[in-house]
Amino acid sequence: MANADAPRGFRPAKNLDGTPFNGGTVKCSLVTGDSTATFVGDLVKLSGTASAEGYPSVAQGAASDTAFFGVISSFDVDRDDLTSMYRPASTARLCNVVPAGNALFVVQSSGATAITDVGETADVTVGSGDTSTGYSAMELNHANIGTGLNLLILGFDERPDNEIASANVDVIVKINETAFHGGDIGV
Repeated sequence: MANADAPRGFRPAKNLDGTPFNGGTVKCSLVTGDSTATFVGDLVKLSGTASAEGYPSVAQGAASDTAFFGVISSFDVDRDDLTSMYRPASTARLCNVVPAGNALFVVQSSGATAITDVGETADVTVGSGDTSTGYSAMELNHANIGTGLNLLILGFDERPDNEIASANVDVIVKINETAFHGGDIGV
């Protein structure tokens, strides 16, 4: 059975110490000066400012970043558009971010990641998110396993419909380059 090619960005799986993820997030802001649309499951970095209410501002991350803050898990309700599932470019919106420090995440690999890839590092690849579902298109970049540094592969999402060593397998990763472990925290 082949795995579906359905990237959804990063989803919290559990904590590094094996305890279940408890839903803890940090309220953050996305500012109007940021011209990149942002989606649930996107890796984000601190953008060097805060909202008027004092929430830290974040921006979508890229493979070239070395200090990810975390992953967007949800957005606050947009009272002007109750159907909006993502944050359009150049609009202000509050979001909830799972900090990257000690969380493990599930993410789709862009290739056929195998058991021999566990323990290797790789980068993230950024795609255009889905404006109807609100989900990110970020994936683990299978092409640079062993040379990229953003992510550390720790295993596979244990599900009957997740075939290891087949294209688009969902892997469990730790975000390797974070703002919590000495990376550059500015943009």
